[in-house]
Amino acid sequence: MAGLLLLVGCTADPDGPVLTPAPSRTAGPSSTGAGPTGESSADGRSDAEFERDLRRLLVLPDVPAFTVPTQSLTAAAAQDVSAALDVAPGLYEGIGVLDARCTDAGAAAADTTTRTPGAGASVHHEDGELDVTVSADGTGVYEAPGLRVAVLPDGAGVYDDGTTRVSVAVDGSGTYRDGERRYTVRADGTGSYEDATTRVWVDADGAGGYDDGTTRVSFGADGVFGGADPGRAAAVRAVLADGLPRFEPVPRVAAIEPAGTVCGTVIRLDADVLFDFGSADVRPEGQETLGRVAALLVALGGPAAAVEGHTDGVGDEAANQDLSERRAAAVRDLLVAGGAPADRLTTRGWGETRPARPETTPDGADDPGARQLNRRVELVLLDG
Repeated sequence: MAGLLLLVGCTADPDGPVLTPAPSRTAGPSSTGAGPTGESSADGRSDAEFERDLRRLLVLPDVPAFTVPTQSLTAAAAQDVSAALDVAPGLYEGIGVLDARCTDAGAAAADTTTRTPGAGASVHHEDGELDVTVSADGTGVYEAPGLRVAVLPDGAGVYDDGTTRVSVAVDGSGTYRDGERRYTVRADGTGSYEDATTRVWVDADGAGGYDDGTTRVSFGADGVFGGADPGRAAAVRAVLADGLPRFEPVPRVAAIEPAGTVCGTVIRLDADVLFDFGSADVRPEGQETLGRVAALLVALGGPAAAVEGHTDGVGDEAANQDLSERRAAAVRDLLVAGGAPADRLTTRGWGETRPARPETTPDGADDPGARQLNRRVELVLLDG
């Protein structure tokens, strides 16, 4: 038996929306005036562009998803691939390695038959430096050197790798801190954001402020303070009025049973890391990941592999099918550019037809963690 643990932070959606925005509140008129929002300021941005960029800044960062084994999940071949790609056991951060499993019909997939949380007894697994406890109610703890993940009841959880720390409460409040940024979000949408150059604070009823060293403005019961021009001040006030987004609930651990027999290895690539929303153009960080995969394929002697694109189930089915095909082709092209033999790589897009996990929980609630897992490109390497 194995446990699947997904800890997923809010993100601007690549194939469907996963961000839960704060309830919209109408801001009162700014005493600074509306300002010429179509004009550009000294930084070259119009006020509308400034507001757009500020909203993007406040989107909560991604938190990696995790596949947590409660016993050895993969055959020796997949473990060798994991080691070659420097993928930590159980960790799915942009790239993961799983067994390919074949059925009597010959189909190959990395997927398994999932049972709902609460089915079966609690499980404890200890393997060297890895310690995993999965409870029957879907809560669990993952402990490894430099990494701790805890899934707590009712959607709460903690992630800490020594650099990035995320804490999510039942009500959607929480904190996110890494070496560059800090977010603090309360259940009512108030809170703050801070990095090396910019600070934003959101108080109740649209009060708060913004300071990036150039634009400084704050709003409160006593009026408006700071030297921001009217257009910039109005843009800040509009953002503050909407509040900060809440954290998504942390999905529970699900018990899974392998289906079929091991017949190869699947390298799973997170589409959120590879591509921007709705795009088949690979990001620079995605190109780096594919360079590692291409080097591995070369080292393995150029094995035959199917490059398969998948999307989540949000949006138009035909558009998702087309996007999955274009993304699979883009990944293949970069693997070939990295030295993998072109005649050994085929492509196929599955659109939304082969989800790794259902996108709703057993009680019918939306599951954003499953949607993230379903947005992926997989390289299927079959034995022989």
